Amino acid sequence: LERMIEETELKMREAAKELDFITAAQYRDEVFALKKRLKEAG
Repeated sequence: LERMIEETELKMREAAKELDFITAAQYRDEVFALKKRLKEAG
């Protein structure tokens, strides 16, 4: 799960760098959801 978070954050940064903010926002939301799952599984 932590690896998925890292990979998604990387994709988010790449999208933002390309000024694709809609995609970046989708990745951000996915990161939040993954972090929440990780915390709940904790």
